[in-house]
Amino acid sequence: MTDLYRVLGVSPRATGAEIKSAYRRLARKCHPDVSASPDANATFARINEAYHVLSEPRLRAAYDRGGYGESRRTFYASRDAEVVSLQREFDRMVDEMIAHDRQEAAARSHAVLLVVPLFVSTFYVMAAKPTFIEESRLIGRLLIIALALYGLVYLIRNIGLVLARYTYHVPDHLTSVFREEAPQDKPISRKAGLSFLIVGYLVSMALGYVVGRNPGMGLSLSTAMSVFLYPPIAVLIIGSIRRISTFLERY
Repeated sequence: MTDLYRVLGVSPRATGAEIKSAYRRLARKCHPDVSASPDANATFARINEAYHVLSEPRLRAAYDRGGYGESRRTFYASRDAEVVSLQREFDRMVDEMIAHDRQEAAARSHAVLLVVPLFVSTFYVMAAKPTFIEESRLIGRLLIIALALYGLVYLIRNIGLVLARYTYHVPDHLTSVFREEAPQDKPISRKAGLSFLIVGYLVSMALGYVVGRNPGMGLSLSTAMSVFLYPPIAVLIIGSIRRISTFLERY
């Protein structure tokens, strides 16, 4: 007889919560929609059966006594409709988990493609000291400034979305209480998130200035303007490329 505990990778003394957690982990990995294994269907069926038995106290007790084989035949013979319904519930649960994982991956990608271009472009501007603004005519300067302002709005709005997704915020008079019950899905505080962004931006500026051409020279007005104008444009460009890519993937 198949060792159902081994199928789920849990101990015979595992709690109901541990069994459910093991099932969710294996379902994400072995579901036929995400697994490339040729026997994914059979593997997932074994995982489903193991979870069904071990998550139900009566069936688990029968299995532990060694009498599950007979009760299994009786159960499936008399309750086919319920088994089909249960399988549909398993499929729905797994589909929700897969959808949740995809949403989490998209959210992480959004955060990375916002922060990394901001820091890298700031470093590049300070290191390369571009002179586009100085060399441009009036209309070119106005276009750069307009694009930078639009990029700044885009940057601020999306930073707000990332902070709302990954940071928690409460009024100061509740801070001492809130620290004991910080949300598990939001790892850091709003202040810590903002501090990371500000410090990262300043460090990128400093590193770029140090490794740039003629670091001994003072900071020119053109470079000072560039470090505030170009990074929002870079973030806007990367964000637009990401949106276009996401749009094309749907078709």
